[in-house]
Amino acid sequence: MSDSVEQQLWDATQRILDSQSQKKLVIAGPGTGKTFLFRKLLETCPGSHDDRLVLTFINNLKDDLERSLGELASVYTLHAYCQRLLYRHAQLRDGLTSQFRCYPGLASLIKQDWQWLEGSQAPEFIKKMRDLECPDEQAGFYVRRANYYDAVDFDDSVYRTYCQLRDQPESIPDYELVLVDEFQDFNAMEAGIIDLLASRSSIVIAGDDDQALYSQLRGANWNYIRAHHQSGDFEVFELPFSMRCPKVVVGAVNDIIDRARAESRLDGRVDKPYRYFEPLKGEVSRLYPNIELVRTSVQRLNANYFGRYIEHAIRNISEADIEEATQNLEPLALVIGPKPYLPQIERHLVDAGLLLPANEQKTSLWDDGLSILSSDPESNLGWRLILACEEEEFAAECIQAANERGTPLLLVIPEEQRDAVLQEAAEMEASQAVEEEALDEAGGASSIKLTSYEGSKGLSSQHVFVAGLHSGDLPRDPDDIRDIEICRFLVGLTRTKKKCTLLLTRRFGQDLKNPSSFLEWIDESRYDVVNVDAAYWKRLAQSGPN
Repeated sequence: MSDSVEQQLWDATQRILDSQSQKKLVIAGPGTGKTFLFRKLLETCPGSHDDRLVLTFINNLKDDLERSLGELASVYTLHAYCQRLLYRHAQLRDGLTSQFRCYPGLASLIKQDWQWLEGSQAPEFIKKMRDLECPDEQAGFYVRRANYYDAVDFDDSVYRTYCQLRDQPESIPDYELVLVDEFQDFNAMEAGIIDLLASRSSIVIAGDDDQALYSQLRGANWNYIRAHHQSGDFEVFELPFSMRCPKVVVGAVNDIIDRARAESRLDGRVDKPYRYFEPLKGEVSRLYPNIELVRTSVQRLNANYFGRYIEHAIRNISEADIEEATQNLEPLALVIGPKPYLPQIERHLVDAGLLLPANEQKTSLWDDGLSILSSDPESNLGWRLILACEEEEFAAECIQAANERGTPLLLVIPEEQRDAVLQEAAEMEASQAVEEEALDEAGGASSIKLTSYEGSKGLSSQHVFVAGLHSGDLPRDPDDIRDIEICRFLVGLTRTKKKCTLLLTRRFGQDLKNPSSFLEWIDESRYDVVNVDAAYWKRLAQSGPN
């Protein structure tokens, strides 16, 4: 048997395809070919399209998986899948009608209801749901109020589905195959749904605990993928080769992991190979042999060196790269970093004509309420949103009165106010189509995307810029580095398909900045250092266009 990397890649994939295990866990780093594997698994799976299910929780990934696998399987984010089950199965809805709405922000309204109806500080409903630690009294209150509004939020739709399937195991759907991506970012509630599905269906779970970023945002925990790795219930496989990143980025990732482990960090990490794939990335690696490390003398709005440097780099991207990004439906350039730097970069790129202005028009609770009432004048949710914009004392009295009488909110709103709101709702309905069309045109996709580390999950780009690599930003405290900060750095680097540029400054506004200690974790031979100051821009101007 050949020892070529092509053969090693094929062998790793074939072992998964040949396995007869009902439960498989695939440990796969960034860009290691999970979508290709998923496609092969689906192509060899019996049954029809509706007998195969693909789940993730990131919209970016869902869209990509839908394009790649949508003709072979049903592809959903987890919350969308749970809402689909609720719509289709009356026994799971537990008081919702078949026309319930998904309203992001419902949980905040119900917390306010608790304060008005129970007279005490509201529980952290969503946190407790995510952790599967919501007491019956609190869960019951939440479900009753959600039923009253005939609505769900994202998390409570998953929680409601989990509880109903747990209590009605005969209702758990079965599939020929369930594929789950990015499992390292699932919380206890979401992992519970996956375990329930695994009790009835063949399942393949894929993930990488080095990319776990959501523990501080949504209760996710990499311990679930680590526990599955150790449990013995799942047959474990690896995808070892990066088909996304050039050689220098793969090398940098391994530098970081080696340094982290040498310093006894990433405790409990699943050990895994992450190797460069020369046959696919050889030419790219020769064109971009190093990571570009850009050190500016200053960064502020009126000396926007980060923005200017990124603009210059983008304007010099080749037509071939532009065409490739367009064909792949991916951003031509991805700019990653924390808020102090991204808004200034965005301002410059907008002024330079490279980026569309962000659409700052956000619908208010009032507008949301009017929109709902325009089609359903009796909607409790619609009237609740209107009350959220009124004086708190008046809103509380209405909620309390409707609750005591067991009546719709419509009946406790003063008639004159009710008529005025419904008139405004009717007027909104007449103009809504025109406004939505205008918003669609103004909010068109840009070829440049600015995002946080967490927001970059599910994305990749030929040209990636990671800005703000300073001590105090990443990591926040160099004497107390957190594992999640290491993961952020790894995720930022591994969005790169061709060229990676890291940006830092010596002075941000009036504040002196020191380089991130993470930069020292990468072998210095992997860097091309560019010092950007006033003299740099002068030399650039003298050299002419490009």
